[in-house]
Formats: sequence, structure tokens, C-alpha cells
Amino acid sequence: MATEFELTVPGSTKDLVNSVAVLAEHNVNLSTVATARVGDKYVVKFLTGNEDETRTSFMKSDIAFKERKVLVLNVHNRPGEWVKAARYLANAGVEIETSYLLSRNGDKLCFVFAVGDYEKAKKIASQITECSVD
Repeated sequence: MATEFELTVPGSTKDLVNSVAVLAEHNVNLSTVATARVGDKYVVKFLTGNEDETRTSFMKSDIAFKERKVLVLNVHNRPGEWVKAARYLANAGVEIETSYLLSRNGDKLCFVFAVGDYEKAKKIASQITECSVD
């Protein structure tokens, strides 16, 4: 199981960078990060190497954040593997809220899936023989 953190940052790109920089100041490494500008705010989603320290860093800095459990799937690095995994989840009635690449290691890709029903998604993913669940 992994935890995805989310920040909503109003203002400029500088404000975005300063919010995430709090983690570096507390020696927290990002495993992955995705940002998007939505209207006049940035939405930042990320995983870190230290979930407890991430929470503590933001609380000490008075930065509001959200968190949720996410599914981390390892699949073969071949065309269509993300689609295959996503289709299994969707066909089982699991809503995919966000998904992004976490890493690539040789012949494996590791994807993050934020889903509406984590427990159901984890059960479905464990039945996909080509996947492993972290």
C-alpha cells in the first residue's frame, strides 16, 4: 500500500514550488509528482519515501493537504499493459480517479491508480496474473 498526498496551491508557480520545497527542507524525497493548473490554483499529487515525515512536515508548516491509499501495480513493459490493468478494474466496477507512471525498471512498469474503492481494486488487481501489487 502507498499513500498519495495532494496539495491545492493558490497563486503563482513560485507558491507551488515553495509548498513542495517544505518536503526537501525536512529531507523527504519525492517518489513521483504530478502537477496541473486548474483555474487559479495548482493541484499537486505525489508519493514520498516517508509518509509520516510528509504529514509532519506539512502540519509544522501549516500547509493543508489530503491523503489517500492508492494501488501501485507492476506490469510488463509492453504496449497495452496499462490498458489491460485499467480495463480489469473498470470491468469490475472500480472507478479510476487518477493514474500515472511511478517508475520503469527494466521490463517492468509501475503505475499508481487512485480509485474509488481501494479494497475492491486491490482484490481485483491481485487476480491479474500479469500484475503484482505493492
